[in-house]
Amino acid sequence: MPRKEPSPRQVAFVEPGEAAAEPPAPRVRRPQRLREVQWTNLRTTSARLDADTNDRLTAAVGRTGQGVQDIWEEAVNFFADRTGIPEEMPAGADLKLPSPTEYRTAGQDLKHTTVRLTTNTRARLAAAASSLGLGGSECIVEALNAWFDELGIPGEYDREKVVARPKLYSTGVRLDDATNQRVRAAAEQTGENLTGVWEAAINAYAGRHGVPKQMPEGSEMSLPTPRRGKSGSGPKPMAVRLTENTRARLVAVCVRQSRTGAEVITEALNAYCDRLGVPAR
Repeated sequence: MPRKEPSPRQVAFVEPGEAAAEPPAPRVRRPQRLREVQWTNLRTTSARLDADTNDRLTAAVGRTGQGVQDIWEEAVNFFADRTGIPEEMPAGADLKLPSPTEYRTAGQDLKHTTVRLTTNTRARLAAAASSLGLGGSECIVEALNAWFDELGIPGEYDREKVVARPKLYSTGVRLDDATNQRVRAAAEQTGENLTGVWEAAINAYAGRHGVPKQMPEGSEMSLPTPRRGKSGSGPKPMAVRLTENTRARLVAVCVRQSRTGAEVITEALNAYCDRLGVPAR
């Protein structure tokens, strides 16, 4: 027989001195709080770390047992707290990091490091950088070192090595397919971007041809005007932004050899690829 449900009007007998048990409260189904899928909640973020900061990062990994990504998360949020950035950024907050206003070059070997920060942390980083007038990379270096100080990680980074952002000069040339492929292969082999390969190639070439390593202030920046040829369907022009000193050294080589920028750049790039052992195609 089917089980009878108790009548809601039925009175329950309660022993004297005992409180009647309250009926259980109905279960309220709370709205489920959905989390954003983690791999869509991460934002690729890069910085160039000076040797001191990179050494402290390695020490922090060893001490805390955390990965580099976790340490960046902790450091950025700690720094954002100190900078007065809200703990939870609003939806649609700006995630774009400001362009660098300073470069930590000054002859240093920089370690290009990339992690994937959560969206909120990336937004806090962008807000902190904008608030302090720093580029994204500079803000990350500041945040990491502030966090390392808090953890008592030995070492410090030298703020004296922070230099003004150099002026960059757009420099283009039409590279033949073989040279273009070699340059891209050199970039993969060295881990540099195309600009880095151009910089290294031109500076190495200029050094071998007696151009001073550091050009004087006010050096000529205009490349010799190439002779006009027939405008055909040749290779597409390729351009990078060279630092002021590298551009001045390139111009100096062109003047010494009475050659155009395209000729010198092509020869410099191929010579650099030869030194790396990148095969000609």
